[in-house]
Amino acid sequence: MNSGRRKKIANLQDLADLAQVSRATASRALNNNPRIALETRQRLQALAHEHGYSINRRARDLRLQRNSVVSVVFMLDIRSQQNMSDLFFLDMLGGIADALAAKDYDLLLAHAPVIDAAKLADGRAMTQSDGIIFIGQERQHAQLNELADSNRPMVVWGHPVPDKRYVVVGSDNYNGGNQATRHLIDTGRKRIAFFGNTANPENAARFEGYRSALCDRGIAFDPSLHFDVPFTMESARDTITQLLSERTDFDAVVCVSDVVALAAISAVQRQGLSVPNDIAVTGYDDIGLAAYSSPTLTTVRQDIGRAGELLVETLLRMINGEACGDTALTTELVVRESTGQAQSS
Repeated sequence: MNSGRRKKIANLQDLADLAQVSRATASRALNNNPRIALETRQRLQALAHEHGYSINRRARDLRLQRNSVVSVVFMLDIRSQQNMSDLFFLDMLGGIADALAAKDYDLLLAHAPVIDAAKLADGRAMTQSDGIIFIGQERQHAQLNELADSNRPMVVWGHPVPDKRYVVVGSDNYNGGNQATRHLIDTGRKRIAFFGNTANPENAARFEGYRSALCDRGIAFDPSLHFDVPFTMESARDTITQLLSERTDFDAVVCVSDVVALAAISAVQRQGLSVPNDIAVTGYDDIGLAAYSSPTLTTVRQDIGRAGELLVETLLRMINGEACGDTALTTELVVRESTGQAQSS
């Protein structure tokens, strides 16, 4: 007989005895409960792996009255015909799905447009999951507050607006809009337009960052250079094409998203104009296509992968009974060809 062979642990008590901790501590450590010190969690999890012990997930969920499912709801802008094929949404969904899989959670995707978020209280997204992640606030701040009052675990990807009663994870939207605008001014642009709808809190903060950068550099804000452009690629391109047929009295554009920025580049080129020689363009998000457009897109990067991790980590902590605060990710200006100042790789 091979005396070096590890004995397989048959139950949780065996693992607790081996680690010289209580059964309750062993259980919490294997469930990654943050009340247990990280070092202890890692030691117990390593012992369990070494001795071939795994949690009976169904029994655990029954005991804790959970189902190891997290719902994800995308707050689409219905007025702009925004849909799930939006590249930012797809990137975000991938980040969340990866983070949930790493924690042994399943994902329930609510794909239908949400007219009233408050009505989700009795829907599958709430009743058949342990918690819910909202991507965006759209124009439903009041409804999200109402839903938060139900005391079900929920976290929102968005902007921390006043009087909110829900937890927010997001990027520094104000600084992102400010970074993009200052960069355009630094390259000599004077007439800088803003493309995008500002009704939702994230975009409104980017717009305020844009206005602040103009003011700080002594450039008067011209309301006529703010254009309400749809979020979808095709609709945005058609709207911008029509705009450019009527006026081209600006030399740069700050766009509220990469999708709008890519549509703007296409529309400018359709008119026989050059990006960046005639009109420089910046985006926001740094989706995958931004580095492969022609010209490549200068944009404000949000770390979407890290965003997915933070959303999941925050929600799971709330599910475990922790009080959580807001988290703001820093933004980074990625300079490429669309502003004429491409960085060497």
